[in-house]
Order: sequence, then C-alpha cells, then structure tokens
Amino acid sequence: MSLAQELAQELIDLILDFLYDDIDSLLSSSLVARKWVPAARYHLFQRIVLNHWHCAPGSGYSFQGSAYRFLNICTLPECTILSSMQEVVLNIDNEHESDSEAESGWLVPGLLEELIRVIATAPLAKLVYIDHTKSWNDPIALTWIAPRFPRLRQFTYNALDRFLSDALALVASFPELEVLSLYSTTLEDNFEEAIMPPKPYPLTPPNTLSSLKTLRLQLFSHQPEEFMAWLLTFGDRIRLEILNLDLVHYYHNGWGRVDALNAYFNLNGAHLRNFGLRLHYEENSELDVETFLSRESDGDCMTSLLLLSPFLILFAVDLICTALSSLPLPSSTEPPNHLHSLEVSFREWIHYYQVQCPCDPVVLVQDFADAMSSEQFSRLAEFTILVPVFFGENGAKALRAYFPRWEETDIMRVGFIEERRFPADSWERLKDELSGER
Repeated sequence: MSLAQELAQELIDLILDFLYDDIDSLLSSSLVARKWVPAARYHLFQRIVLNHWHCAPGSGYSFQGSAYRFLNICTLPECTILSSMQEVVLNIDNEHESDSEAESGWLVPGLLEELIRVIATAPLAKLVYIDHTKSWNDPIALTWIAPRFPRLRQFTYNALDRFLSDALALVASFPELEVLSLYSTTLEDNFEEAIMPPKPYPLTPPNTLSSLKTLRLQLFSHQPEEFMAWLLTFGDRIRLEILNLDLVHYYHNGWGRVDALNAYFNLNGAHLRNFGLRLHYEENSELDVETFLSRESDGDCMTSLLLLSPFLILFAVDLICTALSSLPLPSSTEPPNHLHSLEVSFREWIHYYQVQCPCDPVVLVQDFADAMSSEQFSRLAEFTILVPVFFGENGAKALRAYFPRWEETDIMRVGFIEERRFPADSWERLKDELSGER
C-alpha cells in the first residue's frame, strides 16, 4: 500500500472513530456513500441482530440462528466488534434448539445469559429484547440484566405471548434510560393479563427514570392507565417529551379510563411535545353499548405540545374532539407553544355497516371539523387526515371541503391508510427482518 493510500485509510479510520456513536452522521457521510468503509467496520452502521428461534410450523419461515456464531467470533483475539457496538436485537427462544448449533458448547438454557455477559462488555446504548415465553409457561424476570448495562439509553421490550413478571423493577433499574418502549402482541385469550405487579410498587432509587424523555406503550385495555399511574408516583421527576400510546381493546369501547393520563398531563404536561394515540380493536362482531366509556382527556395542560397524532376508530372521534377543544390557544411566547402538526387516522368505518353502533360517520366528521375550526389550530403547519382506501379520490376530495381553512392550501393532506402501522422496533415491524424475509 502506498503512503497516500495509508494516509487516506488512516483518515477514514479517524473519522469513523470520531463519529461511531452518531449513527445519523455516519449514515449521511460520503464515506458510506462511496463505500470506503472497510468490511471490518460495517457493524458501525447497523445494529447487531442475535437470532435463535423457530417460526411456527406452516408460517413459511425457517430456523434463524446467529447467536452461536456471534459468540464464536467474540472469543477470537482478532475480534473488534464489541469495542464499538451500539445497538443489539436479542431474539432468543430458549425453548428451541438447533442440533448443529448445540455442538458449539453453549446449551440453550444458558444461551441468553452468555449473550448478556458478552454484549455487556460493549458500550451498548440500545437494546431490543424479544420475549418468546409461551402462555403455558411462567413469565420470565429480566431485572438481573439491568446492572450489566448501566449506560443503556434505549430499551425496547416485545412480549409475543407472556409479559415479563418484573416490568416496573426492570425499567427502573436502568439509571440513564432516555427512551422506553413496551409492546405486547398477546391477543384474544390473554389480552387481559396484567403487566403490573400487585401494590405496593417496588422501591426505586431517588433519581429513577429522571432521564426518561420518550415513552411508547402498546398494551391492552387498562394496562397503559396502570403504567401511567405508576409514573405518577415519581412526581415531577419524569418529564416526558414524547408519549405514544397504542391501545388495544377487545371490544369497540373507546380508549378506556384516562384518569392517570389526565393527572400526568396536569403534573408534567407542559413538557410534552409529541403525543400520539392509536386505538385498535381485536373483536368487532360483538358490541355492548353499556361498555362505552365517555371519559375526557384534559388537553389544556399540554402547553408545549408541537405534534399530536391521534389514530381513532369510530365513536372515539367525539372524545378526541373534546380533548382537542381544550388545548391551549396560540401564544407569542418564545419558544411558541402552539400546535405545529396534527395527524388523524380514521380507521375501519366499514364497521358502521357491520354492527349496531351509534357512530354516524357523517356526524363524526362534522364534529371533528367543528373542533378543528377553533383558534387552537390556526397556526398549524401540517394537517394530515388518513382514511381507508375505499374512500377513493372523490371521497378524499369531498373530505377537504369540511375544512375551508386549509382546503386550498398545502398544509392539509388527505391520504390513504394502506395498512396498520406499528410502532418502531415492535415485533410486527421487526419479524420479517429477523426471519430473513428482507
């Protein structure tokens, strides 16, 4: 290699060393665009995925295993991965074993522990954990892993069936946690399974979760409300800036109780910049009018809100209209506290024709339009409405007429819902990647 080539490679290595913990800068740099990065440094630009799982029979997926190969690599003296590894996805099913991989020396029951021991030596900032525990087994406990990752800033937990038994103790054990995501994909028979331990809540250090800025929950029924009630026990120490709630209900019964959510808004809502709400129903064939809930959300405490993204179904529209109407009026303060962006997704209005439901889409659209005509939304820079595809172009155009303030502007956009959108790092978003389908 010539002196010029050696100098160029040395400069590249120095730049990579400087930017290795700033993934956005790395991915946008010309070094990546021109593929000047040595193969040994590729792990800087992508997360490490550790697989050991079998998909259900008939799913079309096969066994995926990278965990043992990873452990073998890490035992080599030439290994350079661990010193700069930032993000790991742990997708380990301890109940299944590949005969060929078992020969490597680590038995499956101890595989997770060995992986945790090894990756704990890396400066890990983000950990995504996929829990494969089956419904007929006892839920696992994971608090033991927290002391291994004292600098962890982002933690995502996905429960495919059984939710872990120590959720509160676990998340409270990460001292520098900034982003927390808890997702449950349990459906039907297990949807009522509580993730919250019986009171009293576990004891926590004084500064627990004081760095937490982003919280994303995809949980069932009463569980998000219970989690928010637990957060209230920390007083004003937890000042979320981003809160996304993906609520799943078994019946068509609105978003459930919001007492704890209201209390949190009253206590710390002034710090919230982004609040997203999604509602999903797992059972649409039965409808019990007596289960309808009419609790209102107090939005007047969210004085710093810049982005509000409710994803609503049917009659829940009238509930969000009340919340929208209670948002604060725009002010001239610095920084400004008016709402900047609003996105609303009206899903599954087809159910209006399938079940006996008091929801009249025409009335609900007019109610929503009336709420949006208030002064709270006069300074919107982005206003997006997503509707089912069967609305068609003519239906989307007709919908714009309900909002004369933005009808002829680029601020308003009416788009179509192609498919259900899932939270970042959720199982639904990850499973194709983990199974090798893409």
